[in-house]
Amino acid sequence: MQTYYEYEWDAFYCYPNSHVLINKLNIMDAEQLQTAEREITSLRMAQFLSAPPNGPLDYAYLRGIHRMLFSDIYAWAGHPRTVDISKGSMFCHDRYIDEQCASLFARLQDEQYLTGIASKKCIIQRLAYYLGELNAIHPFREGNGRTQRLFIEVLCQRLGYSLRFERITNDEMIRASQFSFQGDEAAMIAVIERALEAYPR
Repeated sequence: MQTYYEYEWDAFYCYPNSHVLINKLNIMDAEQLQTAEREITSLRMAQFLSAPPNGPLDYAYLRGIHRMLFSDIYAWAGHPRTVDISKGSMFCHDRYIDEQCASLFARLQDEQYLTGIASKKCIIQRLAYYLGELNAIHPFREGNGRTQRLFIEVLCQRLGYSLRFERITNDEMIRASQFSFQGDEAAMIAVIERALEAYPR
């Protein structure tokens, strides 16, 4: 099963007659680009998590994470996509991305970024909800999964938890995201429950 929507061609983001995304590295081969992406973003993710920026966890923060991860690779890093994309099911239409993100982050703010929740079980459920909703919006042309996970990791850090995504396989995360997209959060809750770990007191 193909799990990479970047193979969908569009005239704005892709090289002519190619499914490869236009990039600052001038790489025209899809596998080479994925390798370069992985190497660069792995370094950026480690740097980011060692000293996450302060500030409200809002749409601007999410876009800042994406910009930090991908600005060496894509000119549009940190900007919402301007085309529709799908991976089995269609993600949020591009013209509604800003509106949907504004609504989602307003809800997170109303919940005081989950700081008022004492129950670990309830925190897991809300983390699963927000991760699933971010995935359904899929604001960026590429790099949504890495950006979403970093955002949720920072949210967890501020709650006194560590989210150990290395305990989760890529297939498990894809499956959880697919079920969440269909309204079933059970798999996403199970994934986060396995990955969530309280910091030692």
